[in-house]
This record gives sequence, C-alpha cells and structure tokens, in this order.
Amino acid sequence: MLFNDLSKSLADKFTLENPHYSLDENLVCYTQDFQSDISFHSGHEKINLNGTHLDSGEKENQNFRYAIFAPFQKKKFSEAIILLHGLNERNWEKYLPWAYQLVSLTQKPVILFPIAYHMNRSPLTWKCPRMMYQFSAFRKATVPSIENSTFANVALSIRIDNCPELFSMSGVQTYFDIVKLTSAMKAGHFDIFENECNIDFFAYSIGALLTETLLMSNPLQLFSGSKAFFFCGGATFDKINGNSRAIMDSQAFANLKQYMLNNDGVFRKQVKIPEQQYHLLKDGWKAFLAMSGIKKYFNYRENDFKRLINRIKAIGLTKDFVVPGHSIKETFGTVYNNTGFDVEIMDFPFKYSHETPFPVNNQGLNDTVNQSFNFVFNKASLFLS
Repeated sequence: MLFNDLSKSLADKFTLENPHYSLDENLVCYTQDFQSDISFHSGHEKINLNGTHLDSGEKENQNFRYAIFAPFQKKKFSEAIILLHGLNERNWEKYLPWAYQLVSLTQKPVILFPIAYHMNRSPLTWKCPRMMYQFSAFRKATVPSIENSTFANVALSIRIDNCPELFSMSGVQTYFDIVKLTSAMKAGHFDIFENECNIDFFAYSIGALLTETLLMSNPLQLFSGSKAFFFCGGATFDKINGNSRAIMDSQAFANLKQYMLNNDGVFRKQVKIPEQQYHLLKDGWKAFLAMSGIKKYFNYRENDFKRLINRIKAIGLTKDFVVPGHSIKETFGTVYNNTGFDVEIMDFPFKYSHETPFPVNNQGLNDTVNQSFNFVFNKASLFLS
C-alpha cells in the first residue's frame, strides 16, 4: 500500500478509546491507561485574554491513554520499540504509518508514547483554531516584530514565553513516565511482553533529545542494551531552531534558548518527585544539560557518546531548518573525529519540511514520497531488528 493510502487508512481506524482492535489482517492495536506519578506547576500557566482562559492541561497530562501497534500473533514479545514524537504535536496521524511500517518490518510491537503536555496529554482547546486565533492575534498586536505566531503554536508559545522552564519540566516528567513504563514491562506486568523485555527507540525531533538523555543516564539499568534510531533529531539543543509556524513563535523560542543555555540549576521545588524516585534524576538531569549544548558538559557528553557509539543511528534532512542534518552530524562528529557514529544526511526529491517530511494528499508526489518513506524506514527497521 502506498504511503498516502496507508496514512488515510490508519487515520480512519485509529482510536485510543477501544482497548483492542485490528488495523488489518497482520497488525493489531492495543491501548492502555497510564497515570503519571510526577507533576509540576510553574505558577505562570493560567492565561486569560478578554475572558478566554488558556487551560492548564493538568488533568489530561496526568491521566491518559497510549497505543501499542503489534503483529497479529498469540505470543509474548521479548522486544519492543518506543516511538517518541516531536515538539508541539497534538495528534498521532503523522506517526501512524511510521509505527505501522516499523512493526511490519521488525515484527516488534511499537509503543506510541506521548510526551508530557503533548498529543492526547493536552486539552482539545489548545488545537481549536477559533480560540487559539484570538491568542495569536493578541501576541501579534502586542509584539509587532514577532514571527511565526499561529493558532497552531500559540498555546505552547504563550506557556514557554511565560515560563521557559516548562520545557525542562515536561522532559523530566516524561523521563520518569518512561522509566515507569519500561520498569513495568520488564517486570512482566503486560500480557504481551515477556519479563526483561528489551526496549529500543525510534525518536523524531525533540524525542531524540529525550532518548539521548535516557540512554546516557540509563536509570535502573533499564536501557543497557537499548538501541535508538533518530530521524530529524539528535542534535544538541543549541543547534536546534524551534522558531516555526508549527512549533513556537520567535519570541517564545528566543526566551527558551536564553533559558536553556544560561540556567543549569535543578528545579526540585517546581517538580513534584517522590523521594524514593529522586535519585533517578541526578544522572538524567546531567545528561539533559549535556544535550542542551552547555559547554562545561562537553566532555561528559563525549564520554557517554563513546559508550553508545554502536547503538545509535541517525538520518537528517538537508532542507530541515528546525533540526538541520548538518547539526546532527556535528553533534556526533566530535566523537572519534567523526568516525563510528552512523549519521546520514538525505535530501528528498520533493518539497518537504521538518514538520512534514512525507507530505500526503499530493497525488503527483505519491511515488517519490513512497520511495523516500520506504528508504528511511527500511534503514530504521534494519537497525532496530
């Protein structure tokens, strides 16, 4: 099935409400409830504009559902892949054919897990054009020089602009959520997974930064044997440009970058972490700072990368202006003088972007998009098999 047709078919079938259903004759989807044990409050999240309230999203963020795509067979799996998405994503449609292809080619289940305050862990109002347009119009009127303010990115832009530490907090919460998820998998708490199930990662965009943090810190030794494939991701934060109509506006990203590169303090009072779990954050926080691009953590990052040299593969895109392919190569190129890490930079023969690497609904591009999609996911599946 062509990529375009597969995307439409999966979008029609996908739901998080049904606990178990078929995607086709070969694949099934399971959905599970999840409760996050970690919470945080910035104190700056409640924004009102002419009586219109920007929801905090706390309820949706703490209790949510996630999906598992799996081969249609009655056996427990000894391996699985966690798929992590990009920044400011509000629905799973883009990733459904990605997960489907990974399952089909590797015959391993793929877990589509949402980052804190993203996807179905965020209020529906954050992607409501009518409501969000009002906030975007206000930002444009207040800051005439602002770039790329849209209804699609204004909820994240306002929250980050008011409280840039939300970016770090979201990462810390998701870090602990994945530790909880993988611990339960390895303990045999899932009917479809064997005890000590091995977990690999397919990570896109900012999901790669989270994956690098997990692999470098290796909490509870959960990821000692894990591999990771990065697509349009893997660069340190200082080499990323989040100023995008689909991600966040220019003012929010400038504020975030200033915070990220000049503040390496721990915010324990802002993140509610149970005492018995707090020790897990020490190495994770150090790894996160190392991936931010702060210079004093350079040696720490390089030493950890040497340990991971055979366990990471990345593909970047030439015309990706958010996480440029050359930035990914530069991030890994410092290790062993640019040898050892498998980083490939590609350029597709059609108009694409970081946010939409595989455009749909353009009949004239069907064949070339399909070929490029298959090329990337054949490589990813071969590495993760």
